[in-house]
Amino acid sequence: MTINAIKLYLVFIISVFSCKTEFGNNFKIMNDLRNEFNFNYVEMSWDNISVEFTLQDIDHGLVTKDSLISYAFIVDKYITNKYPRIDSLEVRKYLFSGGGGVEVMEFEFDETGNLVDTQEY
Repeated sequence: MTINAIKLYLVFIISVFSCKTEFGNNFKIMNDLRNEFNFNYVEMSWDNISVEFTLQDIDHGLVTKDSLISYAFIVDKYITNKYPRIDSLEVRKYLFSGGGGVEVMEFEFDETGNLVDTQEY
């Protein structure tokens, strides 16, 4: 085997085994959101009580404030139904941004799924 083949093999092995770690779970959740909602970029950070998602490059051309609020509820319901650990967190934040990372709106949900704060940029 060549050096490049060994490096590729090691990356593959690390990727497979990382799926059982916190990093692997984060990657799975972010990838799932990208695939389900066609986000161009998803970033996630969390601790024991909260999670924050940055969701970038959705088509904001025809999106109103009310439709984005509805969309936030759809994303929140999807992610909490699929990932019980996220559902158990006290705070879930979703920051929607346009192309180039220009922030549009941020939504904060509590552990019962109620929208508790909205911030428009």
